Amino acid sequence: MTAHALATAPRIRNPRAARAATHRRIVAQQRNRYAAVRKVTLCIVGVMLVLLAEVLLTANITALSYSVDRAHARRAALELQTARLDDQIDALTSDDRLAAVAAKLGMVQPQRFVRVSLEPPQRQANPLAFLPLR
Repeated sequence: MTAHALATAPRIRNPRAARAATHRRIVAQQRNRYAAVRKVTLCIVGVMLVLLAEVLLTANITALSYSVDRAHARRAALELQTARLDDQIDALTSDDRLAAVAAKLGMVQPQRFVRVSLEPPQRQANPLAFLPLR
């Protein structure tokens, strides 16, 4: 530059402020250079999180439906077992079977009935009543 051009150029009042502004512009340019990449990456991560949540919820629902099916199968088995046990109880307590077991044991019907009444037991005096309680 010529001396005349330097003399006519406006003088910068605060060169440090100008230098800081230049530095801020450079940093902002560097940040903005990758802004699009950052936005695309965030969108992809968001979509992946939504898909992952959907897969996890579907797996949870499937596991719960299997446990419900197992519970229904167990309930059906227990109902069948209860019905079998009720039939077995009915067979064991039938009058014909009890009569056969009684005859096998030599039991007979009573010829007469006797009513026995018992008086309540007498209360015994406590032999250690004179000892003080602790």
